[in-house]
Amino acid sequence: MHEIEDFVNFLKLEKKYSQHTCTSYLSDLSQAFEYFNLTMDQFSRLTELDYSLLRNFIVYLSSQDLNPRTINRKVSALRRFYSFFLSKSVIDSHPLGNHKALKQPKKVSVPFSEDEIQNLFNHFNHSSDSDTFEKLRDRLIVELLYTLGVRRSELIGIRDRDLDTNTRTVKIYGKGGKERLLPLLPSTVGLIKEYVDKRGVKFQTSSFSSLLVTDKGQELYPKFVYRKINDYLKGVSVKQKKSPHMIRHSFATHLLNRGADLNTVKELLGHSSLAATQVYTHSSIEELKMIYQSSHPRGNQSSS
Repeated sequence: MHEIEDFVNFLKLEKKYSQHTCTSYLSDLSQAFEYFNLTMDQFSRLTELDYSLLRNFIVYLSSQDLNPRTINRKVSALRRFYSFFLSKSVIDSHPLGNHKALKQPKKVSVPFSEDEIQNLFNHFNHSSDSDTFEKLRDRLIVELLYTLGVRRSELIGIRDRDLDTNTRTVKIYGKGGKERLLPLLPSTVGLIKEYVDKRGVKFQTSSFSSLLVTDKGQELYPKFVYRKINDYLKGVSVKQKKSPHMIRHSFATHLLNRGADLNTVKELLGHSSLAATQVYTHSSIEELKMIYQSSHPRGNQSSS
């Protein structure tokens, strides 16, 4: 297991991956280690395995009724693991170098409509306890996710010192430790100030490592954010997937629907390439069809 720890430490300390991502890698690699530990008489390290043995593990995963996406993710963790040790000359060749990922059905995520997002904000506006610390914090979580389009890990990582309310900007630390500066809406700045004041009164201190904290004043964690968003979205939408990422997805889709260019959305999202951003364009096609049909001179003519 030492080699797994070495690899995860590399991701955490050198690649600056989030704790959530590192935990996922650790879980997937530990599962592989346990499988071979149980099925092989002489086993001590993953770096000893060849492709035929790894293929047995992939077949085992398939027999557990896991979907192709999940299996590909686990294999991807192994692939990255072996690339690391190949670069360190611990192994001579990559045992998964020629492995082809399983085909998986194309997944189309349906974003929330602008009305659904507005209804989400209306919930806070009309709530009887809207001025409590907890409700202000929850409202700010939603506000930052939707007005900035940040990832859940990026939201959790925002610190007080990352905010500049004078220039209305916030510094975001993305994947691989990449930084980007995002603009804040005036209404968001007002909400932040109100929240910070309420936080100081509740905990009798102005010293916090993170902007957003739990009911006990501790740093947020991924499941906390997911549960909050999921619970609030249940009240405004019947869509199956209700997650922080879907708010980020809606942020990008709504900007594109209202005329933002792809490069701008790419920069706001913190994507390294346009290919990653283009996944959001399919959500705008219905809007595009409506505008096209209502605007084109022959759009309202019936077919003969």
